[in-house]
Amino acid sequence: MITLWELGGRGGRRYSLFSWRTRMALRHKGLDFQSNPVAMSDKATIAFSGGRTVPIIKDGEDGEMRVVRDSWKIAEYLEERYANRPTLFGGAIGHGVTQAFNTWVDRALVPAMMPVIVADIYERIDPVDEEFFRTQFEGFLECTLEEARTRAPQALERLKRTLEPLQAALKRQPFICGSTAAYADYVLFSVFQWARITSPQAMFNNSDPLDVWRSRILDLYDGFARNIPTA
Repeated sequence: MITLWELGGRGGRRYSLFSWRTRMALRHKGLDFQSNPVAMSDKATIAFSGGRTVPIIKDGEDGEMRVVRDSWKIAEYLEERYANRPTLFGGAIGHGVTQAFNTWVDRALVPAMMPVIVADIYERIDPVDEEFFRTQFEGFLECTLEEARTRAPQALERLKRTLEPLQAALKRQPFICGSTAAYADYVLFSVFQWARITSPQAMFNNSDPLDVWRSRILDLYDGFARNIPTA
């Protein structure tokens, strides 16, 4: 069985957006995994990986053990190692397009979402991480978490403008990848799952294409992503 190290929060939450990309990729490939929750501030537990962030997976038996960190590298590893299972990318061209989409989500959508939900995230992380989280994210936002909460309505309007092209695309097809879900869908979904787990704020209306699409993803794999602790 594959072992996954990921952030753990209050009430058993697995709230890391990047680990949700890996979680969905593992389910897409039909692979079972064991989750090891770690605190955001606990770097010693994951030092074996050579890095300081999660997700991390360990796969294989002694002598053929592989440790892979970073959600994108994990996806590439799973695609190559389990090539006989459903594809995450759909070939070389799909791999390239998905990598470009992954970069856009990380550099445009994640920064747009962060100020909307950051104060809510703080309330649902492991208490041991509170000081670390505040230091990290107040530095990133250049304001206190309390100030971020007061500015959240304006940030939500900016987020909605960022999402407009995706709303338009999902009027034309059921998934980002076309007729079926694949890794690009999980990259986008991870941002909304992050919000769903940590924040009670509504990101869009029930009739929005993005909401309909998110429901489709939540229903995949026997409701794997739906049946979890949320805000």
